[in-house]
Amino acid sequence: MTISDITVHQKDGGFLVAFSDQAGDRIEVTLYTVASPGLTADNAISRAKALLEKAARSTHTDDRRAKDAATLEEELDEGLEDTFPASDPVSVTSTATAHPKTGH
Repeated sequence: MTISDITVHQKDGGFLVAFSDQAGDRIEVTLYTVASPGLTADNAISRAKALLEKAARSTHTDDRRAKDAATLEEELDEGLEDTFPASDPVSVTSTATAHPKTGH
C-alpha cells in the first residue's frame, strides 16, 4: 500500500488517523488520550504509524509453524542427542481429534 493521503479527525476521547491510497484502500487507527497521554492532533500521525509498525512486526503464529523445515530438523536432531540413550525417542508428531458431530 502506497499511502497517498493521511487525515486526522478528532473523536470522543482521542483521534482517528486514516491512511488511504489511490485505489481507495484505507487503514484507520483510533488513538485515545487515556491510553496515550500527551496525544494531540500534531503527534497523532506519528503515534499511529508507530502502532501500525508494532502490529506489523508482531506475529500470531505458533513458533513451530514459523520455522522452516531445516530448522525443525536441526532441533529434532539436538533433542535426540540430548535424550540419547533413551528407550523412547523424541516424537515430533501432532495429534488431532475429529469433531464428534462432523467427523472433521
